[in-house]
Amino acid sequence: MPILRGRLRPFPVPVVIIVTVVVVCLAVPFAFAGSDFWVKKPYQQWSAEETQHMLEESPWATTLTLGTVQTAVTSGDSPSNRGYRGEMETDPSIAYNLQFRSAQPIREAEVRTSELNSKYDAMSTDKKAAVDASAGKFLAVTFPDRVIISVTFHSNVQDYESQLRSYWERQSLATLSMTTFLDAGKERLSLLNYSFKDNTFQFTFPRPKQQLDPSEKIGVEFVHPRIQLIGQQRILQQFSVKKMLVNGEPSF
Repeated sequence: MPILRGRLRPFPVPVVIIVTVVVVCLAVPFAFAGSDFWVKKPYQQWSAEETQHMLEESPWATTLTLGTVQTAVTSGDSPSNRGYRGEMETDPSIAYNLQFRSAQPIREAEVRTSELNSKYDAMSTDKKAAVDASAGKFLAVTFPDRVIISVTFHSNVQDYESQLRSYWERQSLATLSMTTFLDAGKERLSLLNYSFKDNTFQFTFPRPKQQLDPSEKIGVEFVHPRIQLIGQQRILQQFSVKKMLVNGEPSF
């Protein structure tokens, strides 16, 4: 059984070959000026590009692309190490975008996306005040007892995407409970809830009992199903807690 990195954890599955794909999000040096913009300025001043990066490749989010062959471990910074990518655009691929939806920076990016789409910066003072009030209520919600992970998938092959949608729509807490976990330091937390809508599924886990040290990692485990040429694989997506600090505290 080929294992790219780490160790395969036992769970009941049909007799198939499962590849473990490990992606470690240690640092995220964006390919544009102004990295760590979330520290330097409030979310109301984020550009469309910065907001997109927060949701796609940041300490709280990353995008993993699977192809027909997995040839190497992605062990460094996630933006430059995304596993196998076919050189031809027509090569089948599936992308998973993972976000810590309960993390404050991701929630701020959601608000800023809505603002940009509604031309917030050009609004009158009164309209901005109404939008700000609504955003304030949304951002005031906290998650003291749970961690929410949102996963959106996409494929460059329409039929693959349709099969993925059918698969994830059929899943439930019962079917995923033995294969889906949140690895938080020494804790391995089981799934509390699962939901699906459109091309996005959401995992809810209990919040870790022990506060994680900045030197530790937090990881999301789930199994990608076989979709024609792209085989079944266990995904272990890890994030550096040190990079997830907000005001000195881990935010996830």
